[in-house]
Amino acid sequence: MRASFSTRPARSAAPGLGRTTASVFADLARKTKYVDPALAERWPALAGEKLAALSRPGRLTGRGQGKTLELRVSSGAAAAAVQMETDGLIARVNAYLGPGTVSRIAVIQSGGAARAAAPAPPAGDPAPPDDAGLSSALASFRAAVNRRNSGK
Repeated sequence: MRASFSTRPARSAAPGLGRTTASVFADLARKTKYVDPALAERWPALAGEKLAALSRPGRLTGRGQGKTLELRVSSGAAAAAVQMETDGLIARVNAYLGPGTVSRIAVIQSGGAARAAAPAPPAGDPAPPDDAGLSSALASFRAAVNRRNSGK
């Protein structure tokens, strides 16, 4: 007697993860009034390298024409630099989104990228004057800490 085997048809391939997540995130962005993901992707080309390094697009608020585009920046200096360029930025964003879509840009300072460390003084500069009072106070403090820790 021969055993008969049934075979299942081959399964189709799973859908691409990128395509699926892109549509989910695009729907979520529209529902939460966050800017079009394509605008965020094209932000360096629209804003220019200098402004793109200082800011990123946030929500698009308002109804119909004349919406407000929120830009997130990491510091007050970045906010001032972006604020000075808003007129040209509105024109470039409207060229992408459509005429009159954005009439105002709100620059919002939020905690962001870590600030760069302060540059070290050049090697040729003389060291700051040594304060003898401070040095003796620190030495006294170190000695007191050592005495306290040695008793444990």
